[in-house]
Amino acid sequence: MKRKLLSALLWVLFMTGLCNGCLAPGEDYDFGLRLTEKFIATEGGRAWIPCAFTAPMRALSGRQVWFRRSPEFPLSPAEVQNNRGLMRPMISTESECSVVLRNVWDTPEEYGFMLEWGANERHIFPDRVQVVSCVAKVELTPSTYSKNLLAGKETFLNCSLSKHCPGIDPKITWKGFNSKPLLMQKSKKEMQEYSGFSERLLYTPVPEDHQAEITCEATFGKNLSASAKTVLTVHSHPQILNSSACSLLQDLLTCVCVSQGVPLPDIHWPLLQNKHHFTKGRASYITVRSTFTMTVVNFTSNSTVMCVSRNYLGQTNMTLPVNIIEG
Repeated sequence: MKRKLLSALLWVLFMTGLCNGCLAPGEDYDFGLRLTEKFIATEGGRAWIPCAFTAPMRALSGRQVWFRRSPEFPLSPAEVQNNRGLMRPMISTESECSVVLRNVWDTPEEYGFMLEWGANERHIFPDRVQVVSCVAKVELTPSTYSKNLLAGKETFLNCSLSKHCPGIDPKITWKGFNSKPLLMQKSKKEMQEYSGFSERLLYTPVPEDHQAEITCEATFGKNLSASAKTVLTVHSHPQILNSSACSLLQDLLTCVCVSQGVPLPDIHWPLLQNKHHFTKGRASYITVRSTFTMTVVNFTSNSTVMCVSRNYLGQTNMTLPVNIIEG
């Protein structure tokens, strides 16, 4: 008995799956178009448009036509190509009309879809998709006209979008900073044919921002975005790091001075009086280290070693601690 009930249930489920979207006698499907996005970004002069439609049986096998602006301007075979598989998932009653547009114009254009069948019959779907070529640009606008920023000094960064971006407010995301921006100012400029948008960021760079890659990304809706990048050049005063120190083993003195700054600072040792050799090496974009080893006589814990670091922005010095190693 249980086996018969299970078989009957499976048969009902099977028939329901086969007849998903089946019509009752005398009924027919309505016209309907499904576009997942209102704005589509171009990539390399092409645009991929996911699309699915329903139509009455009489029109279902009709010719699918994409047009630019209005039905009077249908796209030629050189401009459009069927691209099945873009629309997922599909409903059982739908047919796919996904295409890739080729040689897309730089200016924003509106595209539509229609079906043609029989003796000059056609249906124009009211839905439209806008294809845009959207470009972002990052500009630095420091208070000085130098391309080099100065650590600790406020500056503005501007993220502006090209006129070909859609006329809606995007979400701007900034990435790559080593400290928190102070202020954001948004502006929108309405023109006759397009809307311009920009976001201005007030920022105080830190030494670690030198050679940092800053990105501004504008997001419109779900899939459309534009981004731009710039690499910062941040000059900074010399600083001597606390990792600088000396060690004394018997009569052998070894000292290391680590300094950061941009341009990379020069390190000097007054104790050497230019009579001894020392080595200098670059540790990073902003850090340099200098090391020397020399034999000393009557050197005690009260003796001092000074490191001097300088670049064009200034000079700093530090008396280094001496670690006496028993040996």
